[in-house]
Amino acid sequence: MSVRIASNSGGTLSLDLNAGSIKLADFTIPATGGWQNWQTLSKVIRINAGNYALGAYATTGGWNLNWIDIEPCNSANCGNPVPGRVEAESYSSFLDTTSGNSGGALRSGDVDIELTTDSGGGYNIGWIAPGEYLRYAVNVSTAGRYKATARLASTSSGNRFRLRSNGRDLAGAIAVPNTGNWQQWQNSSVEINLPQGVQELELYFDSGNFNVNYVDLEYLGPSGTSSSSSSASPATALKVMTYNVRTTPAGDTGERYWENRKAELVRAIQSQLPEIIGMQEATGEQQAYIKAALGSQWNLSPQGQILYRGDLFTQVQAGIIDLVADMWGKRTSEWLKLRRKADNREFIFFNNHWGVDGNSQQGSANIMRDTMGSLNQNWTLPTVLVGDLNAVPGSGPINTLSTQTPLINLYTGNTFNGWAITPNVQLDYIFINKFTKSSCNLVGYYEGSTPPSDHYPIQCELKFM
Repeated sequence: MSVRIASNSGGTLSLDLNAGSIKLADFTIPATGGWQNWQTLSKVIRINAGNYALGAYATTGGWNLNWIDIEPCNSANCGNPVPGRVEAESYSSFLDTTSGNSGGALRSGDVDIELTTDSGGGYNIGWIAPGEYLRYAVNVSTAGRYKATARLASTSSGNRFRLRSNGRDLAGAIAVPNTGNWQQWQNSSVEINLPQGVQELELYFDSGNFNVNYVDLEYLGPSGTSSSSSSASPATALKVMTYNVRTTPAGDTGERYWENRKAELVRAIQSQLPEIIGMQEATGEQQAYIKAALGSQWNLSPQGQILYRGDLFTQVQAGIIDLVADMWGKRTSEWLKLRRKADNREFIFFNNHWGVDGNSQQGSANIMRDTMGSLNQNWTLPTVLVGDLNAVPGSGPINTLSTQTPLINLYTGNTFNGWAITPNVQLDYIFINKFTKSSCNLVGYYEGSTPPSDHYPIQCELKFM
């Protein structure tokens, strides 16, 4: 259903059938810039076959109406298909509080659109102000849980937006990372539930000063059934993360003080929706805070070094491997054997934190090489090894894992930032065996003048072979 309207000041319009007995849609009419500056607003509606009297009701006045158009909804015109990508510029209605298109791209009107240099090209929405929104017609093929991943860029911190449907928040406020440049892009994700069918999705901006390129909607599984039985559809990917969270005994002050950065660190994790996290340096207090902040569906391993989604996985076995100590004391690797509830697939997950000198690193690498085979059924069980190994790519300890075991290193790139925005050396790794990689990325999330830890986390999405 589309309406062709013009207005100096904006207003609201309601369309119905049979004198209001069947409500079809409400339209918020923007100020179009003149009584003869016309815009078309569209919404997807459901209507049964039959004969009706169509009504247009002015809930507030101050607008001109040229025509109303109703056409059959099919795959070409009934909204963005979900699962899929919703491009920010493909809105069906909007509220923009400033006149004119500041970006000058794609179309006239008040929504600010510009060309983007993000991978894939196209357009992004910018010049966002608090209280504005963009609405999209979407057609959801399967009801259930979805990972909504927004592609964002900003030069400031503390910005937020929300995903809504029919006036209802689908999740909490989503933090926008400070990416350092208007065309330097990062992902921020949240899990939502969507019903099947055509509906309206809204991006509501609590604050401004950021750009939006698109929102990807990825199907995760049925709502409320992820922990029920193996009859649920297998998850498409296994999402693993490694994160050195920086221990509290380090005595950091100011923005680096744990109490000042802990909420930001959790938001960095939440921006990726991981399912298993190997943590390094976390004290018991830090482990408990992160678990509680992530939610009741998360479980801690016996030693607290691994967090995993208890609604998705069952712990089968657990253990600790003693590694070679260094000047800071004892070093260990904690491991879990987990069973995924969706399909009963088992795998083993090792979380490591090696010493800072070459001898302890090489000794720890040798111990892991010689020990893992007896735990993962002589390398027949799918295996993930993550951690802060404190060794650089190409060094002897890293080569021991890469050349003397079946493990494959998934990520190469700087991870240690030393509290600066730009990392300068790689110390953190994710290795796999009996998996394939869907994707891998460094999570360069930060909100203030420094990141929430002196290491950036790595997240990889894996598939069982």
